[in-house]
Amino acid sequence: MAELRPQSNLERARFGTTTHELGAGLLTKVFGLLAFSMAFAVAGGVVGAKAGPGIFLPAVIAEFVLIFAVQRMREREGWNLALLYAFAFASGITLGLIVAMYIGAGAGGAVIEAAVITGGMTVGLSAYALTTQRNLAGLRPLLFMGVLGLFVAMIANIFVGGTALSMAIGWIGAFLFSVLLVVDVNRTRYTADTMGNAVVITMSVYLDIVNLFLFILRILNGRR
Repeated sequence: MAELRPQSNLERARFGTTTHELGAGLLTKVFGLLAFSMAFAVAGGVVGAKAGPGIFLPAVIAEFVLIFAVQRMREREGWNLALLYAFAFASGITLGLIVAMYIGAGAGGAVIEAAVITGGMTVGLSAYALTTQRNLAGLRPLLFMGVLGLFVAMIANIFVGGTALSMAIGWIGAFLFSVLLVVDVNRTRYTADTMGNAVVITMSVYLDIVNLFLFILRILNGRR
């Protein structure tokens, strides 16, 4: 979990900035970077769907490597954006393979429905994150522990199986990443307006949206 540099009250007073003014510039950067990241993810999805399952594991490994690389190089101009978009492209490859699998299993309707629901939830949750008067950063440690527990349950599900456990994982995952999306968008109001912070928050928001989509898709497909 990357450490972001917050703006202190002293700095706000010195430069005469409010929390709203502080967050507006960073928010613009994050949403702009997020739009480009989604475009690279779509391109990666096309590559992944055409390449087939053999590229899945290398793409997953590349994702994890690039997550750490983005955090380490976030203040290096040029490198931070290149690594962010490379991460989005690699993520798009794995996402494209997963979507192709669902479509191949006859669940194309569920994919479209999940995308629409995710889009609507993203808009609604982001609006709440930007209008609430609370700083929600204190929730991140609890959510991080929740995500760790979720992935332990997902690994257990591989061995024990069961529709009930799978559906429970879907609902819990959708809830956790919905709250994470709110927390990460909310961070733009309380974090210093730097490109390094924008890159890290963009990656977090991107991951929240993608995981929210995947868990919603899991729920919808489980009802079939």
